Amino acid sequence: MDAVRKAYNQICTQWYEFRRKCSVNACIAEFAKLLKPGSKILDIGCGTGYPVAAWLDGHGFEVTGIDISEKMIEKAKTLSLIHACFFVQDFLDLKTEEKFDAVIAFDSLWHIEYSRQRELYGRVAALMNPGGFFLFTHGKRDGEVTGIMYETEFYYSALDRAEVHRLLGESGLEILSSIEDYEEASTGDRELLIIARKRA
Repeated sequence: MDAVRKAYNQICTQWYEFRRKCSVNACIAEFAKLLKPGSKILDIGCGTGYPVAAWLDGHGFEVTGIDISEKMIEKAKTLSLIHACFFVQDFLDLKTEEKFDAVIAFDSLWHIEYSRQRELYGRVAALMNPGGFFLFTHGKRDGEVTGIMYETEFYYSALDRAEVHRLLGESGLEILSSIEDYEEASTGDRELLIIARKRA
């Protein structure tokens, strides 16, 4: 993850300028309709906090945003959001007694090492209250790849969709929606968008 951290620190200014012009992803706004007012949300890979955490904060949700990029978190803190807090934190090292009503991992889990992909869903479930909701995007093909963003190389990995479904079930998470090749104007194309709920 150190290479991913360095890459995001490197592109932070460009990323911030791009994201602050974006509207909230439509799938996030729809997801929020599942949640009770004031729900506590963990945003894994929150980036600069805009637009997702800022939108959630503005709608009265309590947001804890974590990201491995120090520069991204610095930007997020400048938003001075009322109901949100931000921490430099690798999700795989997160230790907390706090439980969340929802977890969002938008474009973040695919940066985690392939060798640790099978750990993710149990870790997420352990952080959630019974009946809590989980939204995430991911790749749908098993393996590792690299890509270029803002002339900087990024690492990605994923399991195939069937394996992700199996691991979610084993972790006590019921799949509510699983969409391949999801596309809409504010989000763009994503190979996989899943919403799941932790069983009571």
